[in-house]
Amino acid sequence: MSRRNRGSGNTYVNNVRGPTSALTSFLNERGIRRANPAPAPQAPPPPVPEADQTQQEQAEEDQPAAASSSSSRPTRTARLTRGRSITSSTAAASSSRDAAGAEDEDDDSDDDSDDEDSDDDVVPVTLSLRSTRTTRVQVSSSSKSAASTSKVAVAKAKAKAAAAAGGDAGPSKKRRKKDSSDDSNDEDFHDITGYVSRSRFSHKGRMPQGSNKIEFCSRCRARFTVKAGSTPAVDEDSGGLLCPTCGGTSDASSAAPKPKPAKRARRQQQKAEIENKVPSLQDLCIQKIASCIEDVEAFGDISDISMDKICRIICRNRSLNTDTVQLFFDSRHSDLTLYDCTDITADGLRNIAQFCPNLRSLKLKLCGRIDNSVMDYYSEHLTRLTSLSLQGPILITEASYIKLFEAVGARFERFELKHSSRFSLKAFNILCEQCPKLKYLRLGDINLMDDEWLEPMANLTQLKSLRLRNPERGRITTAPVVKLIQAVGSGLEELELKGCVALEDPVLVEGIRPSCVRLERLNIAECEEFTTEGVETLFKDWTTNRGLNYINLENCVMLKDEALKAITAHSGESLEDLNIKGLDELTKESLLTMALCANLKTLDVSWCRAMDDEVMEGLVKAAPRLQKVAVWGDHRLTECCPIKKGMKIVGREGDYIDLKFL
Repeated sequence: MSRRNRGSGNTYVNNVRGPTSALTSFLNERGIRRANPAPAPQAPPPPVPEADQTQQEQAEEDQPAAASSSSSRPTRTARLTRGRSITSSTAAASSSRDAAGAEDEDDDSDDDSDDEDSDDDVVPVTLSLRSTRTTRVQVSSSSKSAASTSKVAVAKAKAKAAAAAGGDAGPSKKRRKKDSSDDSNDEDFHDITGYVSRSRFSHKGRMPQGSNKIEFCSRCRARFTVKAGSTPAVDEDSGGLLCPTCGGTSDASSAAPKPKPAKRARRQQQKAEIENKVPSLQDLCIQKIASCIEDVEAFGDISDISMDKICRIICRNRSLNTDTVQLFFDSRHSDLTLYDCTDITADGLRNIAQFCPNLRSLKLKLCGRIDNSVMDYYSEHLTRLTSLSLQGPILITEASYIKLFEAVGARFERFELKHSSRFSLKAFNILCEQCPKLKYLRLGDINLMDDEWLEPMANLTQLKSLRLRNPERGRITTAPVVKLIQAVGSGLEELELKGCVALEDPVLVEGIRPSCVRLERLNIAECEEFTTEGVETLFKDWTTNRGLNYINLENCVMLKDEALKAITAHSGESLEDLNIKGLDELTKESLLTMALCANLKTLDVSWCRAMDDEVMEGLVKAAPRLQKVAVWGDHRLTECCPIKKGMKIVGREGDYIDLKFL
């Protein structure tokens, strides 16, 4: 068997020397070949000047056609590249197509030659790559000299025609391609609102010149920040850079050489600190009870806090059902919270009012099985109920809500409803009329809620907490919200407008600033239309308000440095919980101002790309009560950033994450 195939057409040249396998021999005998083999990747040729290129073309044209026919075997160039063996008939057809100006050199003819053809029929092919990315094929056969001459003539004619058009007629093909790509650049694209597209936003604009750099430690392979103007320690063995832990923070001349730590030692230490925390005896007992909840007959005399912990654990394990829920029933209880009622039937939910008639507060999550009969039973038997929270009551209709509100009347102080598609405007009007002393109103993901709901809501002048979360897009607009805040804002301590994407700056400037003088918690997450000017106007010189302790600006993507500076200047001393997740236009300058928040406990700076070790170091020093920092997507924050005992950093690259903490 020959070392290479001798067929015509798209035959692939086998460059492997040695015996072939039975499968290879069978495929060659049957004429089965791989279609369009991919050429090996080649480096781009160096640019050739026009003068040298012209001389090279003339030299190639003057070479005799017989120079390549000195041997019947292909040259080394053809053996090292992926070529084709061309017969006389195929070469003639190919040369005629080339003379006609065809650009495709693949031979698609159906004529297959047998493997037993002699070597005399084989015509070697020499391929030479040119800087113009064209391939010249020279057929070493005297009978094909006419075809070669015709091909050269056509090429010269094309060259003369291009020269006649003028050398300055236009740029080359490569340059035209580049210019056309530049024309499609969307750098100056603006949408109809005038807002620049943020798809090409980069961290280069957020980081000043001469900023810190991130390097990898040559010993522990951990990332660390090299501050501008500083020189890190160097490993004497490998010559690489060392992190502050491996190289020491003191003077390198006085520091004694330290032994090389094991790889990933820092991550293992963090994991050990979390896992080796000894739980209390009470927590161990609660976990044991929760794991054997099916075998427990009664809890006995335990505190409400411990019972709530057990309820959380078994709800997380999906063990709360109609049987186990009876363990939490007691006539002495005034508060009851069930975190997952998915597996509790309607009869099990009805037993709540039967065995806990003195309840004042009832909170049911994921209560999709509660229906009108259960709600009517609550209205008749829970005679002391002042607070009701329902999440997902998809079966309760308008009539049952109205009956409940008429039954509880003026003693009702808190109502929370989420994920309900049957709570209508008529039922809400009855709530506002029958329950004028309502202090906490929280409505979320109500499909029918719109601007008409805000008019009766203005009569609830004793409201302390108002939450309107995730209405249908465009149903809650700016003007009705401003009127509502002006009517009830004087007593509000908490205001949440999360997901009200149609709201604009007048809500902040005309509604919240003059009215909400007692406001302590503000949540305007995902309100995309709020601008930097509106937030800055709200907090700048807001003397009537003494400061907020909770602010959520998540995904308010139009906010920039001035907004965060105004917030820290106004509420820096009182702020305990700050969420600026997704504000990727903030720079390091504004993030450094968070050091003014001395009482900060929880911080979420995820996807704020300018967050780095220096900002974290300032926070650790300025906020001794800081407990949790979420840094998802902040790639400039390294494993060597300063951290104190009891503080958790969630989302840092390469860290061990405690799922229990999350």
